Amino acid sequence: MNAKQDAGQMTVTTTTGGAQSAWVNGANLIETLLHPDSRVARVLTPKEAQGLENIRKLLVAGHIQQNAIPADLTLGDNPVNQYLAEQFGGVRRKTNFKQAARSIVNGLKFIKMAQTQVAMKEKTLRTITTSHKGYLPAEWHQLSTSRQNYVFRLLSYDAMTRWEYDSLELSVACGEVPLLFIGWAIVCAPHAQTAMALDLGLDEPEEADNLYEFVQEFGIKPEVLCSFLRLVESDYRKENPYHNSIHAADVTQTTFSLLQMGGDKFSSSPLELLSLILAAVCHDMGHPGQNNSYQVNSHSELSVIYNDSSVLENMHAARAYRVLGSKPGDTDSDVDILAGLQPTQKDAFRANFTKAILWTDMSQHFAKLAQLKSKISHFGTANPAKFYINIDGRSISSVLLFLLHVADISNPAKPAPIFVEWCDRCLNEFFAQGDAEKKAFLPVSPMCDRDVTVKSDSQLGFIKFIVRPSFVLLSDLMPRVVDEILPVLESNLKYWEDQKIKGEEERNDTPQAVGSSK
Repeated sequence: MNAKQDAGQMTVTTTTGGAQSAWVNGANLIETLLHPDSRVARVLTPKEAQGLENIRKLLVAGHIQQNAIPADLTLGDNPVNQYLAEQFGGVRRKTNFKQAARSIVNGLKFIKMAQTQVAMKEKTLRTITTSHKGYLPAEWHQLSTSRQNYVFRLLSYDAMTRWEYDSLELSVACGEVPLLFIGWAIVCAPHAQTAMALDLGLDEPEEADNLYEFVQEFGIKPEVLCSFLRLVESDYRKENPYHNSIHAADVTQTTFSLLQMGGDKFSSSPLELLSLILAAVCHDMGHPGQNNSYQVNSHSELSVIYNDSSVLENMHAARAYRVLGSKPGDTDSDVDILAGLQPTQKDAFRANFTKAILWTDMSQHFAKLAQLKSKISHFGTANPAKFYINIDGRSISSVLLFLLHVADISNPAKPAPIFVEWCDRCLNEFFAQGDAEKKAFLPVSPMCDRDVTVKSDSQLGFIKFIVRPSFVLLSDLMPRVVDEILPVLESNLKYWEDQKIKGEEERNDTPQAVGSSK
């Protein structure tokens, strides 16, 4: 017998080769019904869902008591035995089977009602979708008609799926709120595109392929989403040359592009996709402009709070969930974009969302790369289920987590002149950190010393050792990467090699000052 603990949930399977007990069958049936993607789970009230969860726990407890826990620990009222059964067997109290039977009857009544409720819920969702078709954020109306047409083209579904997308261009076009516009256009597609077209007097866009339909799936209200996105975007520091809301918009669009290239086949549910896209939106919230090395070496308040471990990533996730968990009255407007989710869905969302942000910690890059390589070597790429890993009791797709990490380091793989602009922005932020480190007599972090860092060398090393191996690995999982990304990356690598040669020639032709060691 094998019991897999899952933060309050336990899936029980038998490992003896025999038939599963009635306890196991009942518990696994209820777990299936409560899964976020279950049609039943979507219509159960929180009370009903909790009732079924309580039944499942009783069934699990009964199976464990019957098959694994020594009988002496489950009999009588000995407090030591009760402690051992609770701490090491997950049995919190003696099972009242009469009460369990009554609960099971009530649970079955819930299930019988589910089919009718599913139809009613789907009708409601269609009504919600229709009522939100015309919503446009206030920032849209602040643009001139020519700018609106420009932004409409940039936010078409087809445009947003393209690898060559330029978020810097979007920022200029939309009035420097790119995260609001790209987040709204992706999450609220196709309704966002329809609303823009109708407002401009254009024909309604043709329905795109591979739509995710988050609005209908989760009852997301576009006006609430936009309030949430405004709050998130305001938490990105405009003064940061690199880690600002344009970078967040860029990573969000890049994540979406990678999903559309085939990354979404490694997802088992729309909820996982929504979690990943919103993690991209929030992944650098509150970034101070200095990296983890600076935080640790300076003994900053953040490094103390997070014990020098993934300092910024933990902070980003915490700030994001502080906004996601806002209650009415906490903010000036409603930002509860998860209001349409059931409790079990919210738990699954939080697990996927936070882990995706934590996976953007660059110090874990080689470990994550090796982990995926090992899975491909052992299982091939045909079965997406093989790429799910257990993190803190949750089963999460390692490919989806890796996609966000790759999107976060993707700038060197974007077409010219986009990759050069992002390189300059990144180095400007690095050099500002290096200046601060010198001033504080701290060790100067790699690539942060403006006096010794050579731009071409920094990019050649980054591409050869980090970016290219990541996309080569990704190409094994997503074949489109071979034709759509790798050629661009090789072209950019050639550009930086040429720049290195050019720089060396210029330095050789420049007379050195007397006494200079260069």
